[in-house]
Amino acid sequence: MRKHWLFTVIAVTTFTGFSSCSDDDDVPTPPETPVTGAYILNTGGMGSNNSSLQLYDPRTNAISGDIFEKNNARKLGDTANDLYIYGSKMYIAVSTSGKIEVLNTKGANVIKTLTLKNEAEQPISPRFFTAAGDNVYFTAYDGTVSRIDTTSLEITGKLNLGGFPEALTNANGKLYINQSKYYTMPDGGNTISVVDIATFTKTKDLEVLLNPSEVSLTADNGKVYFVSVGDYADLRPTLQCIDPQTDIVTQICLASKVANKGNKMYILYSEWGVEDSKEISVLDLTTGVKTKFVDSKQFSNPYTIDIDPTSGNVYIGDVSYSSMSDMYVFDSEGNLINTFETGIGTAGAFFVTQ
Repeated sequence: MRKHWLFTVIAVTTFTGFSSCSDDDDVPTPPETPVTGAYILNTGGMGSNNSSLQLYDPRTNAISGDIFEKNNARKLGDTANDLYIYGSKMYIAVSTSGKIEVLNTKGANVIKTLTLKNEAEQPISPRFFTAAGDNVYFTAYDGTVSRIDTTSLEITGKLNLGGFPEALTNANGKLYINQSKYYTMPDGGNTISVVDIATFTKTKDLEVLLNPSEVSLTADNGKVYFVSVGDYADLRPTLQCIDPQTDIVTQICLASKVANKGNKMYILYSEWGVEDSKEISVLDLTTGVKTKFVDSKQFSNPYTIDIDPTSGNVYIGDVSYSSMSDMYVFDSEGNLINTFETGIGTAGAFFVTQ
């Protein structure tokens, strides 16, 4: 599917190895709020200043062009890496541009731009977000995790962890922060830093498989799931789990990206350069049984997987970094609902509720 974007923007003003990490706990289910749209973040090409933001309406299957540029009269920036929706705002980490854009979710209008620099006035690359209480937290390639007050939108704390922190999540009053192995590092890159949220101090490092990177989430069962991508050679990308009550780490199965709803973990496994490595499956966290979700052969480069928290529809990105990408939408049983074109280097789908 290759078409030119239709630059007609959707009206957004109406938007208001199975082990001890199985889903054994009696976790209350929060009331569901209807999803009214999905923002699609496109990374673009590094150095090309062509990151973009689209909006998909699952009720009409309409997809916008670059809504950030249209609504703010400027480009988003260079290498947008992550988007996080929290309350009425969304936060976009634009890594190579060294900034965080804070927008309202209803109109995708910029509220504030946080320009990140070190003491030498050099740009700092933000990476990933999570949120807890009145704060949004983000990692950056200066080896830090920082805290943003969601009301003032000021950075109110910064903690030096060292290394190259990547994706993070929060559970049981703690931040769990992946410490990746950057190519310049002679060793290390096999830990997760644990930070106490109340005191904003690091309490420990957990040893994990090599190179935990872009995936970290707290599942509906309250446990932390993350992927270590290995060394792109002998060490394979592997899904692991942390019980936040004990901080015990267990290995689950091969995986590249994952998405969770209830007791189901949707798993995308695809290794670059490894023949027949593509697999898209669903793991029952209660029984440990993994079954095929959709045929992976229909994708050239399946790279993102996200799930609508209300409908359970699964969004899989077939991603290109040299041309437009495609997004496939399936229902929870693997039936295709829709396919639409997205931008260069699609980073994922991020859902807006009323």
